[in-house]
Amino acid sequence: MDIKNTFLKLFKNSQSLRSKRINKPFIGILSLLPCLMLALDVNASTAQQLIPSRDLNINGVRVSAYESQGTKGPGILLIHGNTSSANSFSKIMNSRFAKHHRVTAIDLPGYGKSDDATALYSIGFYADIIAKAAVELDVDNGVMVGWSLGGDLVLQASDQLPDVKGYFIFGTSPFGVAPDLPTPFLNADESYAGEAVSYGFSPELSDNQIHDYINAFFRPGYRGIPEYMYDDGRRTDPMTRATLLKAIMGQDPTLQDEIAIVRSMTTPIAMLAGDQDAIVRPEFMHALAPQMPTLYRSKTIIVKNSGHAIHWERPKVFIAHLRRFIRTLH
Repeated sequence: MDIKNTFLKLFKNSQSLRSKRINKPFIGILSLLPCLMLALDVNASTAQQLIPSRDLNINGVRVSAYESQGTKGPGILLIHGNTSSANSFSKIMNSRFAKHHRVTAIDLPGYGKSDDATALYSIGFYADIIAKAAVELDVDNGVMVGWSLGGDLVLQASDQLPDVKGYFIFGTSPFGVAPDLPTPFLNADESYAGEAVSYGFSPELSDNQIHDYINAFFRPGYRGIPEYMYDDGRRTDPMTRATLLKAIMGQDPTLQDEIAIVRSMTTPIAMLAGDQDAIVRPEFMHALAPQMPTLYRSKTIIVKNSGHAIHWERPKVFIAHLRRFIRTLH
């Protein structure tokens, strides 16, 4: 029997019982049923995997796309991180915010339900995919939202998206030449995740290593990780991580200097990090912030009680910051 419908019937009955001489504590308990139903709605909707609304054909590669029910602009494109998929945004895609706003997402090639394109991988390839997906989804004049690697890639695509109104990146340390700044990432000795912090650049990972890497996305002790996030990690084409390793080793000529990009950016950009992020170095982000002329609130926003995956661990806070950022855009 549907638990939600059962609660709904009980709640309706409780309204008629108020006029009768029924035990008051019992009526009080029934009065809490709307809250229980809301909780069930949240749990039911946000825990489920996303289903593609359509497939895009970009440069001959099938790219799975996801679209919310909402139509209110500006349109939003969500780009997931390393060894992940659009499923990481399921709490956002299934939120009340997305029921009103036009929110879209894609699985990058080599991730989620999109095709692998091993022979084509490069940072420039991914930037081109994002820019063309934004056009096909009609959000190229909206807001680009990128998590971790996704934040790097939307910056890489920025020169192809002249009409974008804003960039909203989180868990991202812009990568580039900056000898005056601290290193962008924590090392194994500094992070609670230990050696797992480097797994994003390791092509071949064992099942246990993928498990540890996914766990590192979240604050210590976090228990709300669905099994499909581990499945998405296992599904990821190992050569996507090889591509990232090649890029940070200076062997990808398509890689642009993201620090130079944000230092010269004329489009508004917001930058967030969790206070318990196991991967990015907050001191780097704080030091870079004064050098970003269009940075929202002129600082890195630190989200309390969150690890690397702010959108999953603190979805309401995430959406609140996104809403406020959008309101500042013209």
